[in-house]
Amino acid sequence: GLGIYPTTKGIPELRAAITDWLSRRFGIPAEFISSEHHILPVSGTREALFSFAQCIIDPTEKPVVIMPNPFYQIYEGATLLAGAEPYFLNTTEASGYLPDFNSVPEAIWQRCQLIYICSPGNPSGAVISQSEQEKLIRLSEQYDFIIASDECYSELYDDEDNPPVGLLQTAYTMGNTAFKRCLVFHSLSKRSNAPGLRSGFVAGDTDILKSYFQYRTY
Repeated sequence: GLGIYPTTKGIPELRAAITDWLSRRFGIPAEFISSEHHILPVSGTREALFSFAQCIIDPTEKPVVIMPNPFYQIYEGATLLAGAEPYFLNTTEASGYLPDFNSVPEAIWQRCQLIYICSPGNPSGAVISQSEQEKLIRLSEQYDFIIASDECYSELYDDEDNPPVGLLQTAYTMGNTAFKRCLVFHSLSKRSNAPGLRSGFVAGDTDILKSYFQYRTY
């Protein structure tokens, strides 16, 4: 296998393993997650979180990308290089170190094309509740923006009986079984202490992943 270039979609066995884990971990029945259509392996989520914005942002529309603050620097860099304006949601002690979606002005939501969320959050570890994720999904339906959920820390938590909820899990429980406008980013870097392996994946909305797959082939 070292003598040939890998495909952009990775080997079927890898996609199948990712699909099986997503189904088990987030309680989504296997028939709702397809390894062929809902999964795209990536070379670690750092490059994926960056390149995703370059793929889906339309810079001619005066776009805004919303992100938590403090933030992983890739969110801001990806936004600026995609030709968009960053809008920072300060995650302060008063808000439990969580983004307050109610504080975002309507004018910002109307220009929003993408929002980055991170749960459990970096650096606080704060977890966005399922009810808040539901609120965000309803906002995405109303204003037609994409949610990029950075879930690289999903397996680092205190209560073994209460793992953090994931965005696709929330979408499924809402009846959004096609995961419309919802993408999650996972990586082996933190959960498996393997940052040098550069192994991650993006999962969610099939139509968005089709565009992102085409982008990544280049």
